[in-house]
Amino acid sequence: MKIFKILLFLLNFTVLFESYSQKLISLNAEKLNFSPAFRIDYVQDERANKDNLGMSPIGNVFVSANEKETISMKGGVVAAIKKMFSQSIPPNNSTIVTSYTILDLRISESKLQNGNISGQMFLRAAFKRLGKKDTVLLTETTSSTSFIRSDAQMPAGKYETILTSLFVKSLEYFDKWLVVNGGKSEALIKGVKIVFVPEPIENAGDTVYYHSRKITWDDFRGKPTNSQYGAAIFSNFAFGASFQIIDGFIVATVQTKTYMVRGMSWVIPAAHDAYSLSHEQLHFDITRLVVERFKKKISVMKADLVIDLNSMIQYEYLESYREMNQLQNQYDNETHHSINRHKQVEWEEKVEKWLKETI
Repeated sequence: MKIFKILLFLLNFTVLFESYSQKLISLNAEKLNFSPAFRIDYVQDERANKDNLGMSPIGNVFVSANEKETISMKGGVVAAIKKMFSQSIPPNNSTIVTSYTILDLRISESKLQNGNISGQMFLRAAFKRLGKKDTVLLTETTSSTSFIRSDAQMPAGKYETILTSLFVKSLEYFDKWLVVNGGKSEALIKGVKIVFVPEPIENAGDTVYYHSRKITWDDFRGKPTNSQYGAAIFSNFAFGASFQIIDGFIVATVQTKTYMVRGMSWVIPAAHDAYSLSHEQLHFDITRLVVERFKKKISVMKADLVIDLNSMIQYEYLESYREMNQLQNQYDNETHHSINRHKQVEWEEKVEKWLKETI
């Protein structure tokens, strides 16, 4: 009875082993005929039919005239690809760090009427940029190849050679894709460049631009709104920005406009003197100071996306606007709207010093 049980166990074990019998293949280490401009730091298996261990077969192939067997990759798909890439892709310090994702990988064979075996290999893979905060899909590639053999069994190493060539083709495709699209893809940003366009100098209608000339009393054409003071200037600033991706950089072209509005600036006859005009000019100078500080802050901004850079510039503009109003009020309060001549001189010296620090 004992001997019968042992024989039955061995028989069951043999049947179990045979039911899991499969053909295992590897990928070859193949020297690339190009120098990749990227690194692959991560490999993923996202096949629809994969199992949790990544050991699911990649197809069924003939091992004799009428017998098929499942075919899998030694160690699993991810391990096999990692090994091939580590041996084929030279180490480099590229800033383009990517992941390689298997979306589909299949080998299939069928018998033709003449007895030959027709086979096909199919690969679909995705390249994703690995970032500090996110992962962004760059491109996908699909490659396939067909073969016909008369042998009952595929010659040794032939599956490996054909399959390896598909992976090499996918790497070649991505390298060429980077040449064409790398400098234009927002996902591959290398940095930020801020280009400042000179401010306008041609005055137009009701607007006097700061860099056109010093103000005169003729620029104060509005009606007085507060009889308590002798004059008031309406000075302001605005900016415009456009964005492009050029050679892998976000290039932001920015133009600021520092100006006064004639129709909103006024003076009463009693204040029509050079001293009062210099007080109003310094208000204009303070506006220009804030603009220069704004430009200095955004000139060193860093971002990975256009939308982020645009938001950062917009935020800094609002902060600078608040700073301008705060400085203008502080200037009037400390000089008592130009009555305190000592403070007036102090402010002239301070603004001149601050401008030198920003330009």
